[in-house]
Parts: sequence; structure tokens; C-alpha cells
Amino acid sequence: MLGIDVVDMDELRWFIRVAESRTVTEAAETLHLSQPALSRGLGRLERELGAPLFDRVGRVLRLNANGQALLDAARRAVSAVDGARRTIGELADPDRGTVTVAFLNTMGPLVVPTLLSDYRSRRPSVQFRLRQGGTERIEQYLLDGLVDLLLISPPRSPDIVWRPLLTEPLVLVVPVTHRLAGRSSVRLAEVRDEPFVIFSKGFGMRPTTERLCREAGFSPRISCEGEDGATLRGLIGAGCGVGLIGPGPAPVPGVVELAISEPACFRTIGLGWCDRFLPAAADAFRTFALAEAKPPGMWRPFTLASDTE
Repeated sequence: MLGIDVVDMDELRWFIRVAESRTVTEAAETLHLSQPALSRGLGRLERELGAPLFDRVGRVLRLNANGQALLDAARRAVSAVDGARRTIGELADPDRGTVTVAFLNTMGPLVVPTLLSDYRSRRPSVQFRLRQGGTERIEQYLLDGLVDLLLISPPRSPDIVWRPLLTEPLVLVVPVTHRLAGRSSVRLAEVRDEPFVIFSKGFGMRPTTERLCREAGFSPRISCEGEDGATLRGLIGAGCGVGLIGPGPAPVPGVVELAISEPACFRTIGLGWCDRFLPAAADAFRTFALAEAKPPGMWRPFTLASDTE
């Protein structure tokens, strides 16, 4: 049985080269080593393993059964170490590597594309791997270590560090045939008796909607629940009720978006992370987002005066 204590990676690389060459001389030339140095390295490897690796026929070395058994393992080991070195290099380089970000579904049409496009114009070699979902789901992604960063409303978990980025005004979405559809703005209390189409539990907009309705003096009467803004708009356009949603990136047939004059209706989106190691690319993106992110569309930069959530 081969007795392996510590094997030098350079010696493994030399062994692979000799196994793939016809002679030690040829391998030494390829490795830019002297033949005696290469022979000594192979000798050390055989002593470390406690078994000969080659059958020597004149100046030609042929792999024996021990050497053949080692060759496949050596190739895997060298490949794994080289891959780890590349990964470690990427982790330390803010201009390379992958940033994993999870975000709320409603961030998909405008916020995430704007933020990532702006950042990649500065660091085009950085790649992004994205996940999305409701508040509870994406918080769990972060806590489980599946993502580096979150784009989210104030998180529920005390283990998530959160800093505000942007403020989004919310609008009242009604069917085009609704009695208020011709207005430019409304008070939220004007729809207190209307059925509401609302985000499902586990989504940050659910408690936001309920809180704003309470501020307007009523509890929403829920007709339908959904998990993304497009579905909610479709339900509203079909006459299932009215709803509080962020402004859409483009007009949607069948619905009208109305500004809300009272109460002040908006939500704050920020960046979340856990207090643990961040790859350099993720750390650089976090710094950029907190300091230089530009709000899209009707969004505006967060200010202390706008923070009511």
C-alpha cells in the first residue's frame, strides 16, 4: 500500500510531465530543469510514496502499475489546486470574479438592470449571478450563504446589516374603467371600500400596504394575492380590485396609475449583507452601490427626511 505523508505539488507536476514524455531528458527540457534535478525530484517522490513509479529500460521510463495509479490522481490534484488558485485570485481581484445578488421581484424591471449596467460599464469583467423572490426567501438566501448581497426593504433578520439606497414612490393602480381613473392624484382613503389586490405574505410590500392603509384609516379588504407586480396589474385590469404598487417601467393596458396625495406612500430599498468575508468583487460593488448608485425612473436617492419605514 502506498504510504503518503506530504507530496510536493511541483514533484507531482514533474511526474506528470515525465509520464507524458518519452525520456527524462525531454521532460527536463520542457520543464526548464536540469536532468539531474528532475531525476532527484522523481526519486524524492518515490521515497515519499514508498514505491517505484517507473520501470527503467535504458534511458526510457515506462509507468508501472503504481505510476499509472498515481497519474490519474495527480492530474486531478494539480487541476484542483490550479482551479483553487484561480478562484482565490478572483476573490482578491475587484475587477474579476462573480457577485451574487438576490433582489425583490419588483426590482427586476428597473432597479437591478440600471444598477448592474452602470457598474459593469466601469468593471466589465465582473459577472453577476442573480436570484429573486419575496422578502423571506431572499433573506434566507443571504443567511444560508447562497448570495453575497441583497436589494431589499428593511430586513427582518437582526443578522443582516442593511443600508438604505433608494426611495420608490408607490402609486394606486386602478382599472381604466374605475371611477377615479381620470384623476391625477387621489387620497388613499378614497378607496377604503374597494377590494384590494395585494402581494402575498412573505413579500415586503404586504406589510407596507397594510401599514399605509392603516395610516389612511382603514384595513384593506383583500380580493386577490399575488407574487409579482405584473400579475397584480393584470388582476387589477381584469376588475379584481385596486392595489398599491411601485410605478411600472411602461404603461400597462387596462390600468391607470394614480399619484397618492395622502398619506405619503413610498418604500425604501437598501443593500443588505452579513458580517462575514466578502469577495473583492462583491465588496467593490457594495461600495459603489452605497456611494454612487443612480436611481432609475421615478426613484430618488434615499435621504433621512424621506425615511418613514
